[in-house]
Order: sequence, then structure tokens, then C-alpha cells
Amino acid sequence: MNRFAIVVEQSGNEFFAYVPSLPGCTSGGKTLGETIENTKEAILLTLEYMREHGLTQPENVEMVAEVIV
Repeated sequence: MNRFAIVVEQSGNEFFAYVPSLPGCTSGGKTLGETIENTKEAILLTLEYMREHGLTQPENVEMVAEVIV
């Protein structure tokens, strides 16, 4: 199981998240919990895409949820 750092920012009443070690892996939601769940799904889809296309995946990344409010 890999662990990933995510950055979550709030804009108005919505949240936006991205994964620094997976360029282009972003997500969002109306609540913090929804955003984190959506980001987990985005990470899985990004890793699946990388495997299917023979792209190098990041190694030894720790999961940290950072919330900027």
C-alpha cells in the first residue's frame, strides 16, 4: 500500500485537492470528507493509468492530509 501527501484548499464553500507526487491528480468536493474520498479515487485511477502505460510510479511517499482554511 502506498501513502501519498495531499494538499486540500478551501475556496468559498468547496474544497479542491491535489497530489504533489502525482502531477495532474486533482479532485474536489463540497465537504472535506467528500474531497478526501474523491482524492483517494483519483489516486487509484492515476496509478492504474500509470501501470497500464508503463509509467514510473513514485516510491516511499507518506500520507499527510494538509488542510488550508
